[in-house]
Amino acid sequence: MTATPADSLLAAFGQLTDPRHRRGVRHPFASLLALTFLGLLCRQPDFAAIARWARHHWDELAGPLGFTRDSAPHQTTLSRAAACYSVAEFRAALAGWLAGLLGEDELVAAVDGKTSKQAHVAEGRPIHTLNVLAHGVKLALADWPVDGEKKTEPEVLKAHLDELFAAYPGLRVLTGDALFCQRPLARAIVEAGRDYVLAVKDNQPELHEAARTAFTAATAETAAATTREKNAGRWSHGGSGAMRQRPTLPARR
Repeated sequence: MTATPADSLLAAFGQLTDPRHRRGVRHPFASLLALTFLGLLCRQPDFAAIARWARHHWDELAGPLGFTRDSAPHQTTLSRAAACYSVAEFRAALAGWLAGLLGEDELVAAVDGKTSKQAHVAEGRPIHTLNVLAHGVKLALADWPVDGEKKTEPEVLKAHLDELFAAYPGLRVLTGDALFCQRPLARAIVEAGRDYVLAVKDNQPELHEAARTAFTAATAETAAATTREKNAGRWSHGGSGAMRQRPTLPARR
């Protein structure tokens, strides 16, 4: 589903289809979703806590979120709204809003798997997701569920690359740990016109040795990049050399 840019979070949620019956509707659907979203951002762990938080801050929340009634919605109203929206529409709307905020800026994002401490699937296992986090802006651009019995994190990422790059045209580089250092995934990223920075460990001895040898033989010029690290309250600076020629890694036999 294609993301449509929106100038506000409320406008983004307004793009979602309201599946409720018209009879008995008391609050705008987009407003309920926005309230739930903001409550979670404010560390409210469940619908009951979000409802209490909303009542406490109702004077500040009601108008900006588009509510027209004098009292905050009940926790049951919030849970019913959250249970019936389209996940695909929600992802597209949120991606459109984020894309509008980010504009044409180039992005570098890290991919990594996370396991929830609170949410569980029907079988009782914790929910495991693959997250894409943009370094510079500190925003989670996307996340997808990972079924450890059927799909791995690299397979999930590869399956969603087209969707990810279509939603965020400025996303130029993906970084990941050694788990993602796989040829099919790397090839798909390059074919999409993007770049990657992936860790290589000695559990891939041939690739590790080839990379080490290639970079050892490279000639360094003046520093092309500078890193800054903060240790004990002090900033330390370091430079990395630019190679005159990109090393060619030997093909695996």
